[in-house]
Parts: sequence; structure tokens; C-alpha cells
Amino acid sequence: MNCELNKRLLQTILDNQKRVPLTLSLGDMGITKDIVSQIYEWAKPYAVEGELASYIPELANVDPDKSAIVIGDLQGDMIAVGNGVDVKVSIQSVVKPFLYIYALQKGLAPSDISYIEPTAMHFNTDAVLQPESHKSRPGHPLNNAGAISSSGAIDQFDDFLAFMRRLTGNSKLAVLEDVYLSEMATNANNRAIAMRLVATGRFATIADGMRALDNYTRACAIGVTPAEITAACVVLARGGKLDGDQIISENHIVRAINAMNSYGLYERTGEISLLAAGVRALSCKSGVGGLIINIDPGRGAFTTYSPRLDAAGNSAFGKYALIPLNNLLAAPYAMRLSADEIINTIAEFE
Repeated sequence: MNCELNKRLLQTILDNQKRVPLTLSLGDMGITKDIVSQIYEWAKPYAVEGELASYIPELANVDPDKSAIVIGDLQGDMIAVGNGVDVKVSIQSVVKPFLYIYALQKGLAPSDISYIEPTAMHFNTDAVLQPESHKSRPGHPLNNAGAISSSGAIDQFDDFLAFMRRLTGNSKLAVLEDVYLSEMATNANNRAIAMRLVATGRFATIADGMRALDNYTRACAIGVTPAEITAACVVLARGGKLDGDQIISENHIVRAINAMNSYGLYERTGEISLLAAGVRALSCKSGVGGLIINIDPGRGAFTTYSPRLDAAGNSAFGKYALIPLNNLLAAPYAMRLSADEIINTIAEFE
């Protein structure tokens, strides 16, 4: 087999897939404040369906009635609606794609971090916890085990914080210490995961496992506003370019978004993806702090916020809001369900 010829052929094919120029504004895509406000008002009643994440005591103290939508294009223009636009939220599991990208940027091979396997498991469990599975790595980079594995790439937490500060555009981005301490006092399950990753050889020593756990817990407690995390997502949607510089490898972004496609909303990913994206994958990631991010490469990104969660750990408001939002932002040529079919299917899982 002539590998060099195959490589040239593949590169020719990729080069011929000319991308839409990164000049489409929100207005060009038909996205206005009026229509985003209508989506917000439509989804708002669903916010009362969920419960706060009380298993982390500090998260039970947030205002349950705050909610927001922020959507941005690749030029950095944004539309924001809701009474929670300026709320400082603990990022929680929304940080996982960024941890994965950071680990890849630091030189870890994807296979060093985790597998990427379809799963219906909850976010705080993994086959690696079961000795009889003979798994040496977590099953997915976006569950807790995978994210703790990614966090092993962090030598100094300030380095990861600097990475997130650059992406969000907030040079003062910081860990919410009360949330961090609350999580450290109640994270027995994550400690078990870290110890299991020592036993399987992912970490060489118990100290390495505990350092990764601490870095992961700190990362989850970073405080962001919906607008700040949207700005970070826009950098990924732009292919890793910021202020003209290629600050993240596009290959690493592709891997992270691929992981989001398969498990971004945990065990609800498949059914919500069908409604929001049709035949396309849904590049979302949720967190128990109430954020859901969505990245549409070459077009933009959006964030929803509301802290009441469904049983899977997704924002009750956000999982509904993202259905029309993704249909609004996504490229127009993708096949999707009809409006009637979407409404009928929503009725089925209400």
C-alpha cells in the first residue's frame, strides 16, 4: 500500500471541502435577539421541573430561578437574554472538554487518557471501576473517570487556569473556593475513581492520583459567567484561533467535539441529539452547575444556564432550550426532524 499516495489523496479531498468563510454574523444566520428571547420564554417553564445538585452542598445554595441564554458568532458578537446572564457559575463538568484538550495539548496520546466508548452509564461511574472488566483506562474522556485522567496532565493548576483565562477573555478568572471545599469534603466517589486509576496503571503513584483528583476538583469549581464560557466555546468553533494565533490544535478540538457528540449530555445524549440536530451530531456538554454549552464549528456557539437538573444531571431548562437553539445555529443543509415530529417527541419524554 502506498501510504504517501493515500495521504496526498486524503489531503486533496480535505482541501476540496472548502469551508464557509468565517464571516457569517448572527444576523446573517437569521439569529436575532427577538427570536432568542422567544426561545428563552418557551423553555423557561421547563426550568421548574428539575432539582438543584444537592449532593454538592454549596450548589444547593444557588438561586434556582436564574436562567440565561448566550449565543455568539465567530467574530465575537453575542446575544444574551435572561436574568442569569451575569451570574458567576461553577463550571462543573462543562470543563471536561477543556481538560481533555489541555491534556492533548500537553502531549498525552488519546489512548493514554481514555477510550471513547458508547455508554449509558451515569457520569460518576465507569467500567474501569470494575476489576472484572480488565479495563486499564476510563471508557470515555467526558465522564468523571476520564476527566480525572485528563487532569493528570496538569503539573501546576495555575497553568490550566491561565489556559482558561485566555479562552474566556477574563484575566481574573478564579476558582470559587467555597465550591471547591464543598466538593472536596464530599467527593468520596471521585477519590475511589482516582485510586482505581492508580490500580490500573493510569497513575504511577497514589500521590499522582490524588494530585489529579485535586486538579480536577479545582477545575470543576472555576467560576464563569454564561458569556465567558460562550467566548471560550467560540474559540473552539473557530478551530482554535484567537486574535489571529492558532492557540489550540484543530485535531485536539475535533477529538473533544467528537467526545461531546457521543456523551455530552450523558445518557440523554441520543434522544436530545435527535431533536436538536437530526442526522448531525450534537456537540454539547452539560454540568451539574446548570450550564450547557454547544459548539457548532464554523458557525458559533451558545450556552444555556439554569441550575435545576434532570435525573441525568442536565439543566432542565437547557435541554429544552438547546433544541431550537441548535436548529437555529446549525448549518442549513443538515437533515432534521420536522417541527411536528420534534414537538411530538418532546411530548413523549415530558
